[in-house]
Amino acid sequence: MKFLNLTRSLLALSLLGVITACSSENAIVGNVKVSDVVTSDCKTSVSKTDTRPEYLTDFYSTKTTLSLLMRNDNTVAAQFLDVMDNCAIGQLNVDMTCVENKIIIILYPDRDMLTNCVCMYDMNFKIRNLFPGNYQLEIFQTTTNKQTSSSNRIYHGTVTLDSNKPVRLTMTR
Repeated sequence: MKFLNLTRSLLALSLLGVITACSSENAIVGNVKVSDVVTSDCKTSVSKTDTRPEYLTDFYSTKTTLSLLMRNDNTVAAQFLDVMDNCAIGQLNVDMTCVENKIIIILYPDRDMLTNCVCMYDMNFKIRNLFPGNYQLEIFQTTTNKQTSSSNRIYHGTVTLDSNKPVRLTMTR
C-alpha cells in the first residue's frame, strides 16, 4: 500500500513538473516585445491631382520590403523600407504577437486623416526575446483601429531566423 501511495505521489509530481515546464516555455514566447520604433519623415509623395501619370505608376509599383537580422542576444533588428501611407499619419507604429511559432505584425498610423496624397516612409524597430527558428509570419497594414483581415494583409509566409543571417522579405502591396 505504501508503494502504491509513493508511486501515485511520484506520478503526480512528475505531471506537475511537465505542466510547469510547458507553461514556462509559453511564458518565454509570450515575452516577445517590440521596442525602439522610429519612423522616417515622408521620403517622397504623390498626389493624383498634381503628379504626372508616369510618376504615379512608378511610385505605386514600388514594393515595401522588410529586412530582419537576428542578433546573438535574441534581438531582431527590423527595418521596413518604402511603406506607403497617407501623408498626414504622424508616425507608423508596430504591434506584434508571437504564439507557438506564429508571428503577427501589425503596422498602423498614429492618426487617420483623409488627404489626397500618399507618402513613402521607412521604419526601424527591434524585436526582443525572440529565439532563432522557423516562424509562420503574417504582416498587416491597418488604420488606427488595428483591425486585421485578408484585405489588409501584406505578407504571409514562413521565415527562418538564424543568428547573424539577414532575411529580406517583399510585401505583396
